[in-house]
Amino acid sequence: MNHVSKLAAVGRKVVVPLLALAVLAVGAHLWLNTNVFGRDEVCGGLVSTDSAAAVFSSSGRVSDDNGLDERSGDRLAFTCTVTASSVLPGTDDERIRISASRERGDFPFTDNGRFPNPATASFFSDGATGGVGDGHGWVLLPSTCTTGAGPAVVEGYAPRGSDPVRLARLLTDVAGKAAERAGCRAKEPLRAPSALSRTPVPRPIEGGTVCGLTGLTFPGAPRPGTMESVQDRVRPTWACRIEGYATYTVTQDPQMVEAIRSSPGFEEQPPAGDRRASGFDPWHVVADCAGASTYFSLEFGPRYDDAAGTPGTPRRQDLFRNFVESAGKRLGC
Repeated sequence: MNHVSKLAAVGRKVVVPLLALAVLAVGAHLWLNTNVFGRDEVCGGLVSTDSAAAVFSSSGRVSDDNGLDERSGDRLAFTCTVTASSVLPGTDDERIRISASRERGDFPFTDNGRFPNPATASFFSDGATGGVGDGHGWVLLPSTCTTGAGPAVVEGYAPRGSDPVRLARLLTDVAGKAAERAGCRAKEPLRAPSALSRTPVPRPIEGGTVCGLTGLTFPGAPRPGTMESVQDRVRPTWACRIEGYATYTVTQDPQMVEAIRSSPGFEEQPPAGDRRASGFDPWHVVADCAGASTYFSLEFGPRYDDAAGTPGTPRRQDLFRNFVESAGKRLGC
C-alpha cells in the first residue's frame, strides 16, 4: 500500500466514526428536543401533537404525561395534560391542561374566578363558539352533545402569553374530536377562527359615560381613576368590566343562548325592565330584544358589595334594570 493509500485509509477510519457520531447527535436532538419521531396524537387521540406544539413557545418532545383521565358515565368528561419537554440548556417543560366537562350555559360570564373575565376575552362564533383569554380558553361543543346535565365544553390552560389563535385552533380541534368520539358530532364540523378581535385595554372612566353605554348608571360611588375595560363589538357578545365594581355582559350568540336555555336551573325570573325574562336568577337572564333571544348578566364586584345598602348606592335590581334598558337601546331593542 503506497503512502497515499495509507492516508486515505486513515482518513476513512477517522471520518466514518465522526459521521456516525454526527448522525447519532442529530438523531438524539430530534428525539429529545423535537417531536419529529414522536406520536401524531396524544390524550387518547383527542390532541394533535402538531396543534399542541404550535401553542408552546419553544420546541420540545410532546407527550401526555399520564394519558387521558376519563370519568365514568360521561365520555365528555375528561382531563389530559400535554407536555413539551427538552434537554436543551435554559429550557423548561411547558404544559397545556385540557379538559371537558358539563357547565351551566353561561359559564364564561359568571364570576367564579375560573374562566377569564368576559371583558378580557376574545370571543368567536363563526364555525365554532368559544373564547380565549391570556393562556386560557374554551370551546362549546355542538348542541347535539347536550344532555339533561347541561351543555359540554372543552377548556384549556396554556402558558401565559400563548398565541390566542393557535390556542383557539387547538381547543376547537379537540372539541370536534371529542364530539365525534362521543357520537354527538354535528352535521357541520367545527371550524377554528383564523383571527380574533383584540382584547380591550383598561381606560379611566371619563365624561360620565359608563362602558360606552348612554344612560348606564355607575354601580356605586365612583372613585377617581376607576378603570373600565370595554369590548368594541356589540354583537354577538359584548362585555364591560368596571374594575372592582361590576361586569356587564350581553350575548345574542345563538349557540350560547341555546346552551343557556338547555341548562338545569333555567326558569322564569322577574321581568327585566318591561321584558319577560327567564334565567338562573334575576341578574342572569334571557329576554327578547327585537325578536332576538338575548342574554344579559350583571356580576357585582367587592367595591359594590362593600357599599351595598349605604346611602347613594343603587340597588342591584335598579342597576340591572338600567343595564338592560341601556344595552337594549344600543342593540336596537
